[in-house]
Amino acid sequence: MDTLLITDLEAIAHIGVKEDERSVPQILLINVKAIADFNNAAQSDCVEDTNSYSAIAKRIKKIVSETRYHLLEALAHHILGELFQTFDLKEITIRIEKPHRLANTRLVGIEMTRKAEDFS
Repeated sequence: MDTLLITDLEAIAHIGVKEDERSVPQILLINVKAIADFNNAAQSDCVEDTNSYSAIAKRIKKIVSETRYHLLEALAHHILGELFQTFDLKEITIRIEKPHRLANTRLVGIEMTRKAEDFS
């Protein structure tokens, strides 16, 4: 199997446990590691034969901008479900981080790994 990577995708979200946190848009950094089969694309050299990282990034940004969650865990689960439904991916690890959200830290966040069959 092969790996598609998206690193530090910036997405604007309304997310947080407290209402004042959700009321102000904040930047999330989203990292994706997706396992798929690149054999057809490697042989054909056609984007139609692969999972477009551009399409995946656009889908993630759309989900983040259109939803409101209290927890990063809930947002990550929603993104995973949509990605498995839309793209031919076998396994995805997603990391979502909030920069400078907690005093004396650069980043806080979560990471989840799921397989496609977890969402079937």
